[in-house]
Amino acid sequence: MKMAFILVVASMFCFSVHGQQIPDLSKINVDDLSDAQIESLISRIEDSGYSEAQLEILARARGMSEGDIVKLRRRINSVSTSKGTDDDAIDRLRKNEPGTFSRNNDPIESFDPFADILLEDTTAVDELQVFGLEFFKRSFNGFEPSLNIAPSPDYLLGPGDQLIIDVWGSSEQSFVLDVSPQGSVFIPNIGPVYINGYTLDRADRRIKQRLKSIYSTLGESSYAQVSLGQIRTITVNVVGEVVNPGAFPVSSFGSVLNVMQLAGGPTENGSFRDIKVMRGGKLFKEVDLYDLLLDGTGSGINLQDQDVLLVPPYGNRVTVDGAVKRPAIYETKPGEFLSDVIRYAGGMNEKAYQRSISIRRNLENIRTVKTVESNDFSAFEIKSGDMVDVGEIQGSFQKRFRVEGAVNHPGEFEIKEGMKLSEAIELAGGFRGDAYLERGIILRELENFELKSIAFSPKELLAGNFNLDLQEEDLIKLQSIFDLREAYTLSIQGEVREPGQYPFTAGMSVEDLIYLAGGFEESAAKSFVEVARRISDSQVDKSNDVSEIFNFAIDENLLLDDEDASFELQPFDLVVIRRSPVYEKQTIVEIEGEVTYPGKYALRKRNERISDVLERAGGMTSFAYVSGATLIRRTEYYVDKGEGGVSDETSVASKIRREDLAKVLEKDTLIESIGDGFKMQESIGIELQNILSEPGGVYDLILKEGDVLSIPRELQTIRVRGEVLYPSTIRYEEGASFKYFVSSSGGFSDRARKGKAYVIYANGSARKTGRFLWFKNFPEIKPGSELVIPTKPFRRKLSPGEIITMATGIGTIAVLINNLTN
Repeated sequence: MKMAFILVVASMFCFSVHGQQIPDLSKINVDDLSDAQIESLISRIEDSGYSEAQLEILARARGMSEGDIVKLRRRINSVSTSKGTDDDAIDRLRKNEPGTFSRNNDPIESFDPFADILLEDTTAVDELQVFGLEFFKRSFNGFEPSLNIAPSPDYLLGPGDQLIIDVWGSSEQSFVLDVSPQGSVFIPNIGPVYINGYTLDRADRRIKQRLKSIYSTLGESSYAQVSLGQIRTITVNVVGEVVNPGAFPVSSFGSVLNVMQLAGGPTENGSFRDIKVMRGGKLFKEVDLYDLLLDGTGSGINLQDQDVLLVPPYGNRVTVDGAVKRPAIYETKPGEFLSDVIRYAGGMNEKAYQRSISIRRNLENIRTVKTVESNDFSAFEIKSGDMVDVGEIQGSFQKRFRVEGAVNHPGEFEIKEGMKLSEAIELAGGFRGDAYLERGIILRELENFELKSIAFSPKELLAGNFNLDLQEEDLIKLQSIFDLREAYTLSIQGEVREPGQYPFTAGMSVEDLIYLAGGFEESAAKSFVEVARRISDSQVDKSNDVSEIFNFAIDENLLLDDEDASFELQPFDLVVIRRSPVYEKQTIVEIEGEVTYPGKYALRKRNERISDVLERAGGMTSFAYVSGATLIRRTEYYVDKGEGGVSDETSVASKIRREDLAKVLEKDTLIESIGDGFKMQESIGIELQNILSEPGGVYDLILKEGDVLSIPRELQTIRVRGEVLYPSTIRYEEGASFKYFVSSSGGFSDRARKGKAYVIYANGSARKTGRFLWFKNFPEIKPGSELVIPTKPFRRKLSPGEIITMATGIGTIAVLINNLTN
């Protein structure tokens, strides 16, 4: 109870955790707090870490009197008794769940020497299920009897059954008769025949005897047969430890198992082995469901109307775990032995240690372990609560050796008496062709389980100059020559279709490697091929050379001459195919808007300018707005999304710039997404009128790949956005000023930063507001312009308390300075 009180008090005062304003505790009436409010306070403390002493000090400091603390403790005791709050809180503390109040500062309470043992025991039990429960948990849609099977010989007829009587021979007749509530069938011309409680054979004899009164030749020239037609429905009551107790209508063919399925089967506390069938208020029979679940027999008695199935609580249970085929919790009967329990669990599996089994057993107040050897399994009587754990065999081997590495059939083999190393290698298929014949290793396990390494020469072994005896668990390791050296590769880079690394093969020429790389690209230089070769130890001198360079000329067909073609490559050679200095892909630019022939154009020369492409496009139309023309150009962050991925020659530099900018943007809290900082394209303000009047001049820019020259139609509107009362688009008026358009948008707002207002013109250029003395010089407005009025930065006003604090601090500093100077 004391712990729950601490939790509630802490939740009332832990304002630093929840960020809540602390209430005036002197005004809280503990008697007015509801049980739900106290429970809510307990749940809010789960994230707190206050100690008991801190909580008591904090409670008194916040104004709670000792009397209120006593009242609160009593209320908590009352709520905890009915809701179990204390127990739940303490359970959470013992489990050390995240988010609970910690008691780790108490070394005595936090130390539990038996925690591991208890956890091990309960975990094993919790993971296992009671045998048989799963059978009844599966979906069951009801019992429908099969009418194609013959009734059991002991089936007793009763009201509701239907009999079929067939007569054939010299006389032919058929009767379908229902058994009346009085237990008889009415045969025409004969009358009622009582058969209630008769078996079918007995009813057959009685009915044939009565039929002879009207069929005198019955048994001589005519014959009769009595069979069962429709069967009756009975009601069986199920009580006790079942999932759904009640009365269930079933077919008279129904068995105990069918009724138990309808009732959902026994509960976890119900018995599977002592189900009692009560008939007429007396015990009729006891049913053991294990006979059916394990052996497929039993529970086949015929039930009768108003029978009662009583499922009592289980008597004895044992847990069977470990190396058995069906680990579970099993119900046992008095006088059953360990061998019976192992049979219930399906027997031991192939990994089981079968010499003995250890069993944990509960005594009066302690636990003990019983070890039973295999010849005593049938004599050791099992008791309720026993935990049978069948262990597994160890992973060690006998009479085994292993071979790994460069042999034709590595693996593990049986060792025979006096086996030699040469025999073991022969058994493993002999050495592979790539085996390293200078050294092999045998790892041998000593008696103290330490390992010893024994080296040998496979070459000497093959020559018959060396051999040795093998021992159990020897591991023979042989290496391939390829495992003992770096993988030999060749590299080819540059203007080939598939540049990269290729495996080295002896005798490979430059042309062979070019062939493997898919041949030359069209951009390959028709001049030479360069091969860079590593410098070996034998070539090291005092020079600064780090590689040896070979150059081979290429003809017009990109082929080497006979002498160069015979040059053999060596491991790790790098072949570089240069790009032709005159090869250039078509550079595409686009003109859109008011030109005679808008569209895409390929540049004719590297220094082609805006005026040149405009001339090829037929010039501008009469509707063109020259002042609004703009040039859209790719930035250094542009990535070609076309086929082949990044294709421009600045892709590496672009990647580095993007990475550098990403690191900067990660620290910028004003950028919501790093991707927003990478502009693929940007507009460049151009003076098209100056370009047209002076082609090739400083205003006439040289075009680049992907440039888009946009020439709009005559613009007639102005857009105003930012800190105005009504941001909108306004009709342009010749000669109107900046303030006129701001006024047309409702004027400046209170947060407008007028001195930083600027204008973005239609061609992409911008101009800010100037200042002369205290006068503002707003930019000129042109058609298509966009007026932007920024927002003033937020400045929080100081509260009176902060002003007093600052003044006090300044005064204190002044006093200190005065004292120091004097």
